[in-house]
Amino acid sequence: MQNIIDIAVNELITIIDSKKNSKKVALQFILEELDAARQENDFVKDRLNSFYFNDSEYIGAMDRSWEDVDGPKGPQQFLITLTTQLSNEFEIDIVADVRITIVEYIICHYKFGRYYLDEEIRIAKNPLKLFDVLVDDNKLHPNFKKLLKEENEPIRDVISRWASGFEDRDKKFNKEFQTTFNSSFWELYLFQCFKDLKLKVDFSKASPDFTLQITDNEIVSIEAVTANHAINTEPEWGNTTIREDSDFLNFASIRILNAIDTKHKKYLKSYSKCEHVKGNPFIIAIAPFEQPLFFIQNNEAINRVLYAQGRDKKNGFPEIKVPSAIKNKKLSLDLGIFTSEKYKEVSAIIFSTLGTISKAITQTTLDRNIRSSRYHEYEGLIVNIDENSKHFETHLDGLQIHHNPYAINKLSSSAFQRYEVTHYYYDIEREYIDNKQKSYTMISRNTV
Repeated sequence: MQNIIDIAVNELITIIDSKKNSKKVALQFILEELDAARQENDFVKDRLNSFYFNDSEYIGAMDRSWEDVDGPKGPQQFLITLTTQLSNEFEIDIVADVRITIVEYIICHYKFGRYYLDEEIRIAKNPLKLFDVLVDDNKLHPNFKKLLKEENEPIRDVISRWASGFEDRDKKFNKEFQTTFNSSFWELYLFQCFKDLKLKVDFSKASPDFTLQITDNEIVSIEAVTANHAINTEPEWGNTTIREDSDFLNFASIRILNAIDTKHKKYLKSYSKCEHVKGNPFIIAIAPFEQPLFFIQNNEAINRVLYAQGRDKKNGFPEIKVPSAIKNKKLSLDLGIFTSEKYKEVSAIIFSTLGTISKAITQTTLDRNIRSSRYHEYEGLIVNIDENSKHFETHLDGLQIHHNPYAINKLSSSAFQRYEVTHYYYDIEREYIDNKQKSYTMISRNTV
């Protein structure tokens, strides 16, 4: 059967590539197939979710076709003919599984959905030169020094692609990337996110970090920040001190809260006075780098900080209230900043534990094993360990958007909409976190 699939895929690619707008034809062919697959067996319908297409993209696609796709010499007719022939020899469920497998190969070949990778190199007027070393070796950040190793050239190439088109406005970015690293790296990760979302950054605005045109009527301001280790605590690049779970999440919550609070105060003091910021949604984009193994916190610490909610891991994981975090074993800090009007100036929080160097590694051909966990609507947690060549995740995988119900200037629900981007809404009356995560999207990932 695999031989039939391979022959069919090659023929379909030949047919599609013969068309004038081959990429457009490929996408329409895929959407029509997904639209049709909604009527198939449960296995096929579940696989639709793993392709990372929103149902709004493909429902009704068959009614929007044209001859290059559906005509006698189009890919659709070829596949219909093939599956009709297979139906004479095999059970209908087997044929349906073969058909959706062929479609996945086409999705992969043309890099749509879960296989999407923006490889375009943009040109900036004042481009970054990230790896032209500017300071003495003893001043270089440990993470940057690792990237300079010869074997890590593919990772440097990926990060340089993320940075392409980024304007060096203040002439400090290169040095900060080399000496403090994490905050600059997070900005570059975010910049590539915005490119993947087809959003243009207005670099004529000096601050906050990003000004984005979401729609004709919606402009958002985004300030990027990282939660870093505290003085006299183990930095994230160390590996000698790993906190116990409760202390780990408590410490993560304190550092995240501190970072958000600092940027909120900055907004009140200066950003709110900028004309391009007034009346528009203000977003804080935060990534945690506060301790070793920071990336295993997933959404647990951010849920404590924003909603004062956690999980009781000792008693079957029920939801519990976590109203405070204890700083230095004595000072109680209130959590749940999105459960009142205290931070009403913050429209949303962008958060991710997956915007790390491992994200860059997954976009290379380096020989690594990737351990990942994904959410599934019915199965819960799906854990895989794959070779890097067989592991697929998009740049946006793992990105969370937390909407503040008390925000003065609310972020529209249509902003940052992609299948793999998870949106969080808080129901004030029910005190309930409405998590919109979809099947097969990533929860955690690390490289081995």
